[in-house]
Amino acid sequence: MQILTEAVILLIAGSFVGTLSGLLGIGGGLMIVPLLTYLLIHFHQVAFDQAMLMAIGTSLAAIIFTGGVSSFFHTKRNNMSWSTAAHYIPGVFLGSLAMAFIIPHLNFAFIKHAFIVYTFLAAFEIFKSPKIKSLVQLPSFIFANLYGFIIGSVSTIIGIGGGTMFVPYFIYHKVNPRLAIGLSSSLGVFIGLGASFGFIKNGLYVSQLPQFSIGYIYLPGLIFMTASSLIFVRLATKWIHQISISSLKKIFACLLILIGLSMLFAG
Repeated sequence: MQILTEAVILLIAGSFVGTLSGLLGIGGGLMIVPLLTYLLIHFHQVAFDQAMLMAIGTSLAAIIFTGGVSSFFHTKRNNMSWSTAAHYIPGVFLGSLAMAFIIPHLNFAFIKHAFIVYTFLAAFEIFKSPKIKSLVQLPSFIFANLYGFIIGSVSTIIGIGGGTMFVPYFIYHKVNPRLAIGLSSSLGVFIGLGASFGFIKNGLYVSQLPQFSIGYIYLPGLIFMTASSLIFVRLATKWIHQISISSLKKIFACLLILIGLSMLFAG
């Protein structure tokens, strides 16, 4: 019964993650991390520190698949520019890879509070309309990779695909919002790839991790969430042309606030 309950929760969570990825270019880590942390502690009696690491690692691994499928369908619908994404990929990959090796040595109280603060900041950024005073060109290759490195590092700490930072960034630079979402989805894949390598290597020889884990990646969580998310990613990339993006952003901003409050009052 416990296994079935856990599987149902993960499948439902995956459907939300897939929808968010397809519609907003957001990997869903802000939902996955607290949920998986709770499941690992409640169902598998994993210590909080390890549960948090596994939740982040699994969230980032899931983004490889959801972001990849989302990028594929956005490319088919002309919502993607791989030449633009290529300017950011090296920095994004190296930032996520480097932070994956550093994160086990960070203070977990700091990570938790950083996660909470980030949810409120991200909600604020999504709620407000970007004010663009003049046409701003995308930065050079060097500065694009510097920005990508920072986003990759921060995303790895929090367990997200970087969409809540990349989408507002591209929109500020007057990139079409739908193209910004496609770009964010593709860059999330490389955040997931870099981080997953580090999380697997760091956790390979750690004892007392749940069964069916590879390093700090919890395979049942990855499989069940990915299975349902991939279905909804495809649907969401169709819905993006039918639903107001501003309305979706406001809904997601409210969700961020609820997640932040739940983590804050969880103790």
